[in-house]
Amino acid sequence: MRCNAIRVVVLAATILMLAGCGGSRESRAAAACADAAKERAAGKILAVDRKALAQSAKAETESILALQAPVTLDTGLQSEYTQTLHCRVQFSGNDAKVIAVTFVF
Repeated sequence: MRCNAIRVVVLAATILMLAGCGGSRESRAAAACADAAKERAAGKILAVDRKALAQSAKAETESILALQAPVTLDTGLQSEYTQTLHCRVQFSGNDAKVIAVTFVF
């Protein structure tokens, strides 16, 4: 039950953050990275600071942004730990596609 409650809280927080996100390339890239990280960490409770991700965005090329920020896995559990999320996003028009996502200890 505790895991379900935590997931509901994380989902609600994610929805609220999405509602407050602007339409900048950096925020769209951060949202894409956070979604990709959650997919990659299947089965884990994951907290991603999208604002920190967006603020870290650096252009590698005109169409590729590199982002990195701390992420917390197993949020709220005794086994909670933090890693760094590295992500690269390629833009084609307004579409943001994650081309690489890596968790670094």
